[in-house]
Amino acid sequence: MKHHFVLAAVAAAVLLAGCGASDSDGGAGGQSPRLLAATGRASTAAVSAVNSTDSTFTTLSTLHVGQVAYFKVLGSRLPSTLALDVTDCTGMTTLSTGSTEAHYRCTPGGTAGMKAVTVRDKTGGSTLYASSVNVQATNPAPITTALPMPTRGFNLGNSLEAVWGYSYPSQAVLTSAANAGFNAVRIPCAWNTNTDQTTGKIDPTYLAKVKQAVDYSIAAGMYVVINDHWDNGWFENNIGDTVDPALDAKMRTMWTQIATAFAGYDNHLLFAAANEPNISRPSQTAAVLAYYQTFVNAVRGVGGANTNRWLVLPMQGDASWVKALPSDPTPGRLMMEFHNYTPSLFTIIHTDQSWGNAMYYWGAAYHYSGDPTRNATWGEEGAIDAAMQQLQDQFVSKGVPVMIGEFGAYTTPGLTGASQTWNNASRLYWNKFSADSARAHGMSPFYWSTPNAPFTYDTGAITDQPLVTLLTGGAAPPPPNGAPVAVTGLAATAGTGQVTLTWNAVSGATSYQLYRTGNSGNESATPSVTGLTGTTFTDTGLNPGTTYYYRIVAVNSSGASGFSTEVSASTPGTNPDPTKFNFEVDPQLWTPGGAQISGVASSTAQHYAGLRSLAVNFGGAAAGTSSVSVSGTVVPSGATITFHVYIPAGSQITSIEPYLQDYNWNWVSNPTSTFTPGAWNTFTLTVPSTSVTPLQHLGLNLTTGGAWTGTLYVDAINW
Repeated sequence: MKHHFVLAAVAAAVLLAGCGASDSDGGAGGQSPRLLAATGRASTAAVSAVNSTDSTFTTLSTLHVGQVAYFKVLGSRLPSTLALDVTDCTGMTTLSTGSTEAHYRCTPGGTAGMKAVTVRDKTGGSTLYASSVNVQATNPAPITTALPMPTRGFNLGNSLEAVWGYSYPSQAVLTSAANAGFNAVRIPCAWNTNTDQTTGKIDPTYLAKVKQAVDYSIAAGMYVVINDHWDNGWFENNIGDTVDPALDAKMRTMWTQIATAFAGYDNHLLFAAANEPNISRPSQTAAVLAYYQTFVNAVRGVGGANTNRWLVLPMQGDASWVKALPSDPTPGRLMMEFHNYTPSLFTIIHTDQSWGNAMYYWGAAYHYSGDPTRNATWGEEGAIDAAMQQLQDQFVSKGVPVMIGEFGAYTTPGLTGASQTWNNASRLYWNKFSADSARAHGMSPFYWSTPNAPFTYDTGAITDQPLVTLLTGGAAPPPPNGAPVAVTGLAATAGTGQVTLTWNAVSGATSYQLYRTGNSGNESATPSVTGLTGTTFTDTGLNPGTTYYYRIVAVNSSGASGFSTEVSASTPGTNPDPTKFNFEVDPQLWTPGGAQISGVASSTAQHYAGLRSLAVNFGGAAAGTSSVSVSGTVVPSGATITFHVYIPAGSQITSIEPYLQDYNWNWVSNPTSTFTPGAWNTFTLTVPSTSVTPLQHLGLNLTTGGAWTGTLYVDAINW
């Protein structure tokens, strides 16, 4: 974690362990295993675990519908009248009983899924233990997807990767999470910290602990991702511009051992090569991908189920720097990983920094009027959606899955009263919005959870039910001012020149507002349509061959809700202006700067191609230079960018200067004072071959020789 942006195991299978040493211990589903007094020998009876095994009661085994299952109950002072009950497991037979161990046999029936497990004393009916177990289908279909969709994932953070001494998680937390609705877990690991630095051998005791956590997860019905986490920074803090042979060798040795240990586990277990490699330039991205090639080779070379296992490639820096994935002898089994803590000054940094002040309230509907200086000023819903859209366009749409391996926003400490109320509502809304945005863009999100938040790692008790509810499909609380909850179920269907939208009605809403944009996350602060009273709307008069993005907001007398999940639809036909910046829908994130320009808008008054252009409205009282620009554009190094500008006759424009600042803030421009008034003029700018993108700024400086009120038009910017 940093502030940037199920198994058919031969040896591991199903453990139904609770912590069960006292009434204060917790078990499955956040409830304590019930260790109640009986009579006679059972007066101090305690059940510590129920294991699913093979017929010898020595090897753990996975349960399947219709196949005979064997169970071993472990504990102390077990009564001879002990009974085991497993939902839908017919023909339960007691094979043997003893004071510390009892054996049973039955045949799971019904359907696959989580089944309740109860151990009781038949004399008097005392319940000694309660948990649950995952029963798989008899002949499950081959696993071809990386993770279940939709993914509802969480992290076992600050446990198996913690080098400062956190305790290991119990099975109870995994069972509790599964019962709550989570279907995937990421288990951060610290392999290098638990490796002999002379021999390179991983400590077998630590390896067994990781295996146990994996087995607990799979017993609960989870998909599981194990990685090499921060791990004292041995890898992620040592990324250079070229490959370090020693680092590469350690990567190979480590993952060869891990892959060997888990060779019998099927594709319910995924391997992630690292966590958050520190990357600030494309050359470091290339080096990381070279290390990942070693990771892929090491895992595939072990054989077993590793030949088909999904392998995860964690990445930082800009996604556009990833030019190609490592080669893999097994096609279609590589997955990317990114993290989301945007904006960090709200999510995980709660004190003022030299580069910015902490923000307490996130999302326009959750801004608090009683403390406006702490309302978020950047990194809100649009920024998250735009980032997710980039990942979808670059990877998901091309068949490469993406997991958001960490995301999370946490309460600001020290707040009280209304400030605390609004901050907590903002936190919950951020987590709901971020998880839903990832899933809406086809990705798999994993909340960064730690001991006691939102589960205790020993008993599995839920400590933050509102958070668990929204992470597993429920709603986030509405704004504290009484505005409605956010709209759900928004869907968009495109037709010729139109898009039809439908959504679920919101209780207490008196109307709805629609927001539309041509770029994901670029919805204006002003809604496109207001006063909608039904739950359907058809947006007409649209361009052919164009993608439109929409949100819906519910409104009542108290205010507006948070945003719905963004949806998109593409109209059929051919776009009359297919250039990168065509301004056919809106200004496409281009903004003005300087005293001479009063604003920009998409306009039909002029167009170089298509039906619209960007109208740049001047109202300067004196001569000067102003600009229109956009940030974050990815342009290939060496490309020539073309701008088309209509300069009206009689204007005071004296100079047009296309310019850019690259990722490293290097400045390049191409000013000219030669142009034809009353016509479309073409200007160009070449990106240096050494430039690193995405660009900090791409724009036009526009100089006037005197006061001027009028409009200049820009269109069809491309390369």
